[in-house]
Amino acid sequence: MPETPSAASAASADLPQVAKYLLAARGDGVAAHALAANARAPARVLSILSKAAIGGAVSTDGNFGEVLVDIAVAQSAFFGSLRNRSVFFRMLDQGFRRVPLRTHLGLVSASATAYVVGEGALKPLSRMTLSNPALTPKKVAAIIVTTDAVAADTSAAGQSLITQELRGAVADTTDEAFFAAIMPGAPSTPSAGAGSDAMATDLKLVLDSVNVSGGGSLFWAMAVDVGNRAALVNDGKGGMSPLGGEFINLPALVSSTIPAGTLRLINAAAIAANADAISIEVSNQVDLLMRDDPEGAAALTSMFQTNSVALKAEVSFAAEKTRADAVAEIVGIEW
Repeated sequence: MPETPSAASAASADLPQVAKYLLAARGDGVAAHALAANARAPARVLSILSKAAIGGAVSTDGNFGEVLVDIAVAQSAFFGSLRNRSVFFRMLDQGFRRVPLRTHLGLVSASATAYVVGEGALKPLSRMTLSNPALTPKKVAAIIVTTDAVAADTSAAGQSLITQELRGAVADTTDEAFFAAIMPGAPSTPSAGAGSDAMATDLKLVLDSVNVSGGGSLFWAMAVDVGNRAALVNDGKGGMSPLGGEFINLPALVSSTIPAGTLRLINAAAIAANADAISIEVSNQVDLLMRDDPEGAAALTSMFQTNSVALKAEVSFAAEKTRADAVAEIVGIEW
């Protein structure tokens, strides 16, 4: 029986709560469980924090198997809560061809052909060319560093801060890896210029590139500045805002991971994808390179010496284009 919206909303906070109590306990699982119990945390949070490695498990054994179910529920709800922030998780929720990870896909790269056959005539065979790539999961890691004071704050405000940061970090990191997977080889065309005529030319170009067969599940994905521009376009419906919505009757998603001036059209039905795991680790003993460009020169920062705690959320996901016309983009937009 599916969860009610209120239950699903509550479940979406389970993983952030697990992360918060682990932060407050500096990564000590036993202490995290004690803090959660004292704070009357939800049963699912307590179950996840109490997990232990034991022998063969089933989902009704009252021990590890039920913990696996709790983690799956919390994970699914957390992923669902990212749909308004993340391009990947929005399309995972509705649009992608969801297939099991670590499997091989039979992909159609040359469509089969139908024939009109006369009475008594031979029936020709259709030719179909298949490739067989593996849907291999990638791991992306989002790291959040807080001071000891923030980590120890288990109040509602402290929980809200970690929840927002965790969702933002996971959403943005996954989107970066998702676009890195699907954009190579995709048509990329400079904008025709400023003004409504140029906008119409640009939109028609990407629509003609992606909406080839008239089917599928189309989504706009755009940079923040393009979202701001699109929100000002008067299409008579008012469905577009700077944060997303609908643009010419198609779902529109705004992402800070897309380069400025860029608009992408994605046929989610032409992409096989899934996500199946998120792990959370906390430590105040690690040394981190506090830069967003790891190739740059910088000294490692000790979490212990700086009275800080690091949280790492690692997500496993995969995305594979099943058709060459799955995505196209316009760059340098100045409408």
